[in-house]
Amino acid sequence: MATERESPPSRLAIASAITILVVGLAVMVAVIWGSLRKSALPEDLADVLGWIGQALATAAFLLSGALIVSRQPRNVIGWLLVIPGLVPVMSELILLWLAGLDPAPAQADPFIWLSIWFTSWSWILLIFPIFLILLTFPNGRLLSPRWRWVVILIGAMTITMLSLGAFAREMQVIIGDEVVLWSVPNPIGFLAESEKFDRFFFLVWNPALLVATIASVAAVVSRYRKGTAVEREQLKWPMWGVLFFGLVYGIGAVAAGLSGLLNIMFGLALAAIPISVAIAILKYRLYEIDRIVSRTVSYALVVGLSAGAFLGVVALMSSLLPEESSDLAVAGSTLVVAALFNPLRRRVQVGVDRRFNRQRYDAQLVMEGFAVSLRDRVDPEEVMDGWVGVVSSTMQPDAIGMWVRDEGEAPAVV
Repeated sequence: MATERESPPSRLAIASAITILVVGLAVMVAVIWGSLRKSALPEDLADVLGWIGQALATAAFLLSGALIVSRQPRNVIGWLLVIPGLVPVMSELILLWLAGLDPAPAQADPFIWLSIWFTSWSWILLIFPIFLILLTFPNGRLLSPRWRWVVILIGAMTITMLSLGAFAREMQVIIGDEVVLWSVPNPIGFLAESEKFDRFFFLVWNPALLVATIASVAAVVSRYRKGTAVEREQLKWPMWGVLFFGLVYGIGAVAAGLSGLLNIMFGLALAAIPISVAIAILKYRLYEIDRIVSRTVSYALVVGLSAGAFLGVVALMSSLLPEESSDLAVAGSTLVVAALFNPLRRRVQVGVDRRFNRQRYDAQLVMEGFAVSLRDRVDPEEVMDGWVGVVSSTMQPDAIGMWVRDEGEAPAVV
């Protein structure tokens, strides 16, 4: 694959990336240390796994963003990836400090005011960078000036949320599941009670968020249609990351009993998004994505179909066998699913390759057809013609050469 040559990273870019990593990891360590001191770490296994998954996702955003910044400092996507990596841990550290104030302050000094204000709107920095990444992927620039209105809309929504937090009549320290720990009056606040905030979100914020979402996705579709071959391959990597995230999210919606495992899988799936973006931008093994996508979809379908078959066989055998034979029903269902797994995997793989990995599927068909035709070919000229046709169809070389040993010539040693 021919790739455009990039200039070596500058010292400033490398220093910026190292600074991002040091600051991010230092804040993560501070959050862990503060949580240990206050015994605020989760105790339930499912919550612990979820906390670990969240930490892995945060580290993935930091590492991916810093790597892109070190290689392509002018690409805004690297900086956008850093934001979801730094903001959650910074907000968590500030909340730990605010929660530890004893007694709670009766008034907000400038530092406390800034801290509460930041935590009131920091959650939007986990959403809007994703929209901007979709708008500017993979080169960090908009597809055309016509898309500037989406950036303006996102900027207006950000300023609005900052203003709501700054001019609210009461400033609240909220932890956990919307639990208000304490509050102080806002010296510059004049906005009324929460009912008006709810009305604003219903009438203005939610429609604007929907428009921004649709526009960001439309930008990706438009870039895929109008982009170069390399850009299309780059776009496939984030699509794979989003596909993996959606798969884990969908399983979590219907399998609540596996909360512990799903919590850490959710973190890993979230981490797959920045990692896939970094791989695509840095063009590392870019053309392997078709195979990765086909394998991901294949095994997801096979696992889903196997689980459905297992549950169906268990239900059927449980209805036919007496209640005391439930273990026998489970064992029989396991054997049935094990026997069906490989045939099912092969059939699903062929179907998925037709859609996601067409080149491999077509090459396999050509090779299988040539192997079958060899049974009827006895003329060497026909065999050579068939071999040349197979190589041309599958590998598509610029030129093909063939050496045929003359009769009586000693075989070549390779």
